[in-house]
Amino acid sequence: MNRLFAIILCFILFKSITFAQNNIPILERKISMTATDEKIPSVLSRIGQDAGFSFSYNSAIIAADQTVTLEVSNKSIRDVLNEIFHGSMNFKEKSKYLIITKAPIVQAKNNIVVIILNGYVQDVQTGEKIAKASVYEKSSVTSTVTDDYGYFKLKLEKRTDSISISVSKKNYLDTLVSITAPDNQYITISIQPDKTDSLLISAISIPIDSTVHVENEFVMPYEDEPNVQNIHDTLYQLVQVSFLPFIGTNERLSGNVINDYSINFLGGYSMGTKQIELGFFVNMDRADVSWLQIAGFTNLVGRNVYGIQAAGFANVNGGETKAVQLAGFANTNLGESRGVLLAGFANTNLKGVSGVQLAGFSNVTLGNSRGAQIAGFGNVQIGDYRGSQIAGFTNIATKKISGSQISAFYNYGKNVKGTQIGLFNYADSLGGIPVGLLSIVKSGYHKIELSADEVFYSNLAFRSGARKFHTMIMAGLKPKQSLSPADTSVWTFGYGLGTARKLTRWLYLDLDLSSQHINRGSFTNALSLLNKAYIGLDFQVAKKFSIATGISLNGYMTRTTFTDYPELFTDYKPKIIYDENLNHDINLKMWWGAKVALRFL
Repeated sequence: MNRLFAIILCFILFKSITFAQNNIPILERKISMTATDEKIPSVLSRIGQDAGFSFSYNSAIIAADQTVTLEVSNKSIRDVLNEIFHGSMNFKEKSKYLIITKAPIVQAKNNIVVIILNGYVQDVQTGEKIAKASVYEKSSVTSTVTDDYGYFKLKLEKRTDSISISVSKKNYLDTLVSITAPDNQYITISIQPDKTDSLLISAISIPIDSTVHVENEFVMPYEDEPNVQNIHDTLYQLVQVSFLPFIGTNERLSGNVINDYSINFLGGYSMGTKQIELGFFVNMDRADVSWLQIAGFTNLVGRNVYGIQAAGFANVNGGETKAVQLAGFANTNLGESRGVLLAGFANTNLKGVSGVQLAGFSNVTLGNSRGAQIAGFGNVQIGDYRGSQIAGFTNIATKKISGSQISAFYNYGKNVKGTQIGLFNYADSLGGIPVGLLSIVKSGYHKIELSADEVFYSNLAFRSGARKFHTMIMAGLKPKQSLSPADTSVWTFGYGLGTARKLTRWLYLDLDLSSQHINRGSFTNALSLLNKAYIGLDFQVAKKFSIATGISLNGYMTRTTFTDYPELFTDYKPKIIYDENLNHDINLKMWWGAKVALRFL
């Protein structure tokens, strides 16, 4: 039983090893062997048997009596075959076969030699093959990336006696390889980890300095691409023509190239643009863009923009923007913005703005800004602001604003030096005047007023805003029998504007204009408008208590065709100084009145 178990276990282990080996590409399988003056066809047969595949080739390309001597230990089949044929053969895998063909003879045309450079990139210390390393030639922006086994293949045009190949990998030193041989090359390039204190300098490995390395808060697309991750060097080209990212004249190195001019059809990807970039759909630049960038849909820039930036949908920038931005939908800037921003929907700035913002819906700025903000719906300013905010619905400034806020509905400002104009206004402090139905200034003027006059003996008013200009919401009652709206009680509600001018430390001069609708019972559905012009004195008795009194000029407007108006004067009837019809159905009565009030807060 134990012997049977051991046999089964050995069989399973053998199958597992065979399965794992068969899943590895043929050229990357490892073998160990020794041959002394052995004919090449015999050596190939042994290699195939050991690694579990078969060779396929024309016998005419390999002499039957050609011999080879070699001793290899745990080397890839690719290495072994290149040691046998010295780069004179090409190899192609197909199913369980490895096809051998004659490598084309390198020919020169117009002093240009096309060569194939292939081999491995490995760690100089451990000998471990390095996957996803970038291998490239700068002048032609030709590049490739090593596969999972560290292998690369690069087709190059050799125009001079030597050609320089750069190798870059994240966490490794950049390395320069000089190729002087006139034909195809199979080489192994060793690169040095950057954590070591010494630099490796050999005949084929020269450390080179990096120039530009982009590190952004704004994460651009394709940041995980091997060339983008590996290469710190910046390449330059006059023109890029691109159909899609990495499909264009700069190929896989496009994310490492700064272009003077760039034309992108469906999409373009670059390190940056120095002059003009035109995209029918989208432009993407990891670093800076200057002078003119136009996209049919979107511009994405990782760092700074200078000049003019226009997009049918959106502009998104990760750095400083010194430009005129135009977008059909939105402009979004993560850095400082200096210029004019125009968007069909919204402008959003995570830092400050120096300029004009115009948006169909909203402008949102998180940093200190200056200039004019105009939005169809609202402006939101988190930092300090110098200038005016104009919005169709609301303005919000959470810190200091040295200007005015104008909106149709609501304005909020923490410290406002200018004027607030809106239906509702709120400010912690206000240097100007608030204009609206209800305005509240936290450190401003707030009074609850209980008063009596010649018509209504019970009045309540809330005064809010600034002393020099405030609003009043008013209500009054003259009950006959009860407070029930079903009886003949007379009541009023209204609105007014006022100012309180300081005469002495404890005395103020009040000037008010107000208008009240007078009702009988539930509501008087006719013109019943009592208008008052009031002048009086406010005596400050204590910090939050004062007594006010003064006189008023009253004008009561009614319709002559309506007969169910309430009786205004019951206990006292003032002298009517004017009683005329303004036209055939509107009557105006005027008289002098008086008021006495207690004010709190």
